[in-house]
This record gives sequence, structure tokens and C-alpha cells, in this order.
Amino acid sequence: MDNSIFINSISHMRVLEARMFSKAKLDSLVDSEDFSDCVRMLQNSYYGKYVNMISYEKGLKLAVEDFYKDMYKLFPLREVVDIMAVKYDNHNLKAIIKGEIYKKDFRDMIIDAGSIPVDVLMNGIKKRNFADIPETISLMIERIFDSYNHKKNPQDIDMEIDKEIYKYMFQIAEKSEMPYLFDFTKCSIDLSNIRMFIRIKAQGKGEEFLKRAFIYGGKLNLDLFVSYINEPLVRFSDKIMYTPYGKWSEGCIKKYIETKDLSLIDKFSDDFMTNYLKKAKLISFGPEPIIAYIFAKENEIKAVRIILTGKKNGVDPDIIKERLRERYYV
Repeated sequence: MDNSIFINSISHMRVLEARMFSKAKLDSLVDSEDFSDCVRMLQNSYYGKYVNMISYEKGLKLAVEDFYKDMYKLFPLREVVDIMAVKYDNHNLKAIIKGEIYKKDFRDMIIDAGSIPVDVLMNGIKKRNFADIPETISLMIERIFDSYNHKKNPQDIDMEIDKEIYKYMFQIAEKSEMPYLFDFTKCSIDLSNIRMFIRIKAQGKGEEFLKRAFIYGGKLNLDLFVSYINEPLVRFSDKIMYTPYGKWSEGCIKKYIETKDLSLIDKFSDDFMTNYLKKAKLISFGPEPIIAYIFAKENEIKAVRIILTGKKNGVDPDIIKERLRERYYV
């Protein structure tokens, strides 16, 4: 793949990067007097129209959807955006399939930012017509309905989707013919398995559950996790210290043991990915800076949501700052 196809689009992307919030701007939002003052400070920013909606949560969901629409328009190779958008396919598939099974309307949960249009997913699942849905996903949907009809286990739905979505990511990477997308997918799988392992340990679940939930395709193999399922988390952290995930895992596990706050796992995971993507700063043209920018923008939207939620609930500014992700841009 000739990376020169990205020259014009990345040049425009750099302009968008320059408009992103600095750390000082985010700190000023955290230090605002209250929720209303925080909203006022956002008025002249990218987020002005979104936080003025009846619900800022719905507004920020729309911000994600609009952002991905812009990304698909901006970049000439769809797969570079698809590789980031599949997490919304994952989210939407769970909501739509469970809505179909339980005869409930989960449309408010859906985020129309995935690689597969929401109306295609909804119509395909409702009518059991998967002609416009990628084969890997359509076969998975059929297996899920068949399995649920026999076992009635909703947890199997999440596990199946989590596994198959990464197979779909590998197919996107293969279609793109870009090695970096394979590396990104493998890293994403490893982080997912580490997060999953910590949660399994926290919930007191054992080896059999781990084997069912494990996602293949990363650089860390199943045997590594199995061998430490009955050991203290710190021993697992020591074992992977000399892998690319060692420093992140050590900090994450140490903080979790101190606080027992599982939500910190996702923050540490995002911080690791931010640092993993920072090498894209050295690359002028290619998929690396595109993926890094999309990830950074999503983290900025998360930051605005965390700050607004904290201000609305009167959370101490120092606690809000602790919950914010590490920034890709200074």
C-alpha cells in the first residue's frame, strides 16, 4: 500500500489536531465553579452544540457519531477508520441482539459510529437477512441465536461477540494490506485479555471461565493466563514485566489492589494505548497518525464526559483529574 494516498487527508487532519484541547484547557474545565460554568466554558468549542442539547450524554454520543462520519469522508482508505469503528459494532450488536431476544427497545443505547451501518444491523437481525452484513458477523449472529435458544445464557452473547469482533478486525487489516493494522489489532487483543483476566480474578471465577472468555490472536498466549489464574495478581504482573505490557500491568494491578476500583483498569488500558500510539508522531504519512488521532479525539470526548459528570455530581476536582486519560497531545 502506497502511503502517499494519505498526504492530503493527513494535512487536513493536522489542522483538526491543532484545535484539540490542551491539558491546560481540560484543567480549566475541571476547575470551573460548577456544572453550568463548565458548560458555559464549552460554548465556543467543538462541543458547544452538543452540550447544549437536553442531555449532554446524548449530545456527546452524537459528537462521536458526527466525528466518525467526518473521518470516513476525510480518509481515502475506509479500513483505517473501520479498525477503530468496530468497537461500536461490538456495542451495537450486543444491544440489538439482546433487544431482539428480550423483546425490548435498546435503540437509545446504540451508537451509530460503527463500520456497519446501524440500520443494516437492525434490519438484518430483525428479518434474519444478513446479505449486507460481513460474513464473519452474520455467521456469528446465527450462532448466537442458536446457542441462546438451547442454553439461555446471556453471558454467552457478550463472549461470542467479543471474540468474533477481533476476527473481523483481522479481516479489515488483511483487506487494507497494512501491517500496522495487524499490530494494532494484536495489541488491542492483549489489552482486552489482561483486562478480562483482572476482572475474572476479582470476581473469583476460575480456569474454565477464563478459557471460554479468552480471545485468541494476540501476542500473549492462553497458557500464560491459565498458569496464574490461581496465583496472586502481583505474581502475574511480575511474569509479564518484560513484555511490552509490563509497566502498564504493574501500575494497573498495583492501583487496583489498593483501591479495588475495576473502572481504573480501562483508564490504565487507554493510557497504555496512548503511549503505544505516540510513535505515530514520528511518521508523516500512513495509517499510524490517523489511528492515533481518532483514538486521541475519542479520549477527548471521554474527558469532556467525565468532567461534566463530575461537575454535575459535585465530585472533587482532584478526583476528576485522576479519572482523566493520559493525553496524546500535550
